[in-house]
Amino acid sequence: MKIKCDYCGNTYEDTKRNCPSCGAANPTQNDADNRPKTIEELAEWYTARNLPPYEVTRFFIGQDIKEAKAFGIYKKPNGDVVLYKNKADGTRAVRYEGDDEEYAVHELYQKLKDEIVHQKNKNTNAIPLNNTPSKNRKSGKGGIWKWVIIIIIVCGLFSYGKDAFKNRNNAYYRYNDQTYYHYQDNWYYYNDDDNDWDFIGEAALPPDFSNHVDDYYYGKTWDSELNATDFDDSYWYKSSNSDSSSSSSWDDDDDWDWDSDDDWDSDWDSDWDSDW
Repeated sequence: MKIKCDYCGNTYEDTKRNCPSCGAANPTQNDADNRPKTIEELAEWYTARNLPPYEVTRFFIGQDIKEAKAFGIYKKPNGDVVLYKNKADGTRAVRYEGDDEEYAVHELYQKLKDEIVHQKNKNTNAIPLNNTPSKNRKSGKGGIWKWVIIIIIVCGLFSYGKDAFKNRNNAYYRYNDQTYYHYQDNWYYYNDDDNDWDFIGEAALPPDFSNHVDDYYYGKTWDSELNATDFDDSYWYKSSNSDSSSSSSWDDDDDWDWDSDDDWDSDWDSDWDSDW
């Protein structure tokens, strides 16, 4: 996964301890010494946290699973590591294949931690049926609930309006066979060499493009003609829309143990058709 340096704006893989451009420390590396670096260590980490069986979570560590809807990592006879995702139709998207085992393990480790957060939040926010307000309660409490509902609705409308204003210009642009995306007042371009989105400062945009942006507007919706992946699948989009308790702000001292009383929904991933 790529991150943006807070000091120089350079983007680099989050497995590096320092920004290769300016040398600033990587803020996501606070658990670098404790996190698993091999497939065997990742399997041990998984077991130590009392996570459900692989068949439930759909994360298969050290296994080359062929069935649909599965994340996995395994080592080939030649020593290369394969990190993959099997989509809903059974086709496989290979996230990584090569000899950098630590990188591949870290990618699956982050994906798994994100899902643990998602599942814990979902269970925490679940409201038991016996806690539902009764219709037979006194009118005084009913009045309080009415005002609570009104406040929630007003706050929701305000939040929606603020986000809609902030995202009003989010769209794809095409200039000289290059795809750009404008997202929350920042510009990104699709890097064909890395098959991924990279941040680009507004000053670094081609002058003809930046001076006539509207002429190169493509649309707000992704399609295959763009020769780029959906920006919604990018690190930049997901990190800006992730929960405040996402794995990027957690380290290995946090409570990753899974409570056996919790429920794990195996259909958690709503987009099994994406590459990752």
